[in-house]
Amino acid sequence: MTPSRVAPSPTWTATPRPALGGKLGLALRRQTIDILQKYSDRPGFVMCATVGLAETYFPELDGWIRVLGAPSLDSLRQKAEEAKQRGVPYEGLAYGLETSSTTPREEWQDLVGSTEKARAIAQEYGKLLVMGPGFRLMSQNPESYTEMAALSDMWVLQTQRLQVDPPGQIYRSNVQRVVEQIRAGNPGIAVWAQITLPPDREPSAEEWLAYRQSIVDLMDGTFIGVYTWDAAGEEQLIATIDEIMATSLDEKE
Repeated sequence: MTPSRVAPSPTWTATPRPALGGKLGLALRRQTIDILQKYSDRPGFVMCATVGLAETYFPELDGWIRVLGAPSLDSLRQKAEEAKQRGVPYEGLAYGLETSSTTPREEWQDLVGSTEKARAIAQEYGKLLVMGPGFRLMSQNPESYTEMAALSDMWVLQTQRLQVDPPGQIYRSNVQRVVEQIRAGNPGIAVWAQITLPPDREPSAEEWLAYRQSIVDLMDGTFIGVYTWDAAGEEQLIATIDEIMATSLDEKE
């Protein structure tokens, strides 16, 4: 299967390669509303799992890549239909299948077939298809990267399991290997890296930024992931995210 067989999404323009890495992404949830409003004039990538929140705040993020996310095909279609009925402005649908109770077994056991179905849903609603499968699931099925990428407009690469290595060459090499597999299936796909604030240590903007610096030239953007909001206090996590956003965006000035 080659990228040329995939019909382009109606709203999609591929990110030029010289612009790699500069943009930031963040999930829209109760804890991040103020941060996203603060940086609303610095467009990036925002993902939301709740149509109600998206309805309220996506209009303030015009110019961003605004995405509704779901872990199953049924919930993906339900959110797309609900957003259509409520007139929510957004650009993409994110399918985050993984080996958990939120994704039906038959979906993660047929990665390419499930991606084809997600693609059909995205095209039906005139949206980008953003893939964000679990890293462990993909590491067990690396042969599926190219076919899944050929069906997708964007890919969010979850790098948490690669963050067992410190920022630097080993982490970079492991990320680059996966990025090359993804782009082998679709050279024009936008690939974002999700760098996670992990639960086993204090959240550190310095460490997150060091991971970003290791791979920034390989990616179309980097997404700030939070493994859990329970491991550290919300105020500490919010302050860390704010520092990441401020530092990264100041670099672009």
